[in-house]
Amino acid sequence: MKSLQKTVAKNIDKIRWFGISRVVGIACSVVAVALAGWWLVRVPPPPPESRLPFASTTVVANRLGVESATVATTAQVITVHIAGAVKTPGVYRLRLGSRVVDGIDAAGGATSAANLDVINLATVLNEGEQLYVPKRGEKPHTIIGRPQSGSSTTTGGAGSATQVININLASVVELEQLPGVGPATAKAIVAYREKNGAFQTVEDLLKVRGIGPAKLSEILPRARVN
Repeated sequence: MKSLQKTVAKNIDKIRWFGISRVVGIACSVVAVALAGWWLVRVPPPPPESRLPFASTTVVANRLGVESATVATTAQVITVHIAGAVKTPGVYRLRLGSRVVDGIDAAGGATSAANLDVINLATVLNEGEQLYVPKRGEKPHTIIGRPQSGSSTTTGGAGSATQVININLASVVELEQLPGVGPATAKAIVAYREKNGAFQTVEDLLKVRGIGPAKLSEILPRARVN
């Protein structure tokens, strides 16, 4: 008992020597450090936004996907008629911007009798257009009812049908339907067009080898540039 009293007395003397204020300050510092450490390592509560209701992203994505697919289908597909010397003639739906070569491929490809040299395979197809692939030695094929945006259109009233050819889009076979234009002149028109670009006026045909003023006067009523 006496030893305990002596120990307590010594500790009291030490505290008095060290200073009660210092002891209290150290104790407060220890508590403050402990609180700061707990604050840093604690798991923060979820933000208020996490408790807000949101629409299902799956449903939204599905709806957008359906709408996008519908728009893409209606805006990026054309319907064309592929006829002539192809393996499977018929009506086909192609991507917007498809070219003549794509239409021939869609119809199973050209037959062994096809004359592809008189067709511009790089020509872009239009909605509602007929693509006719001629056979070798076949006479020019007249296309009736080609849309205005195509290479030719039909004018005239009932009982008459005068075909007007767009010389910037027509193939060799179609150009041969112009008055006084044979295979050689038709090929010369296409060659000039591919080298120099589109004709600005029908009168520019005078720049093509084999076309003079007399022949141009025959062509003028049957030709256009747009």
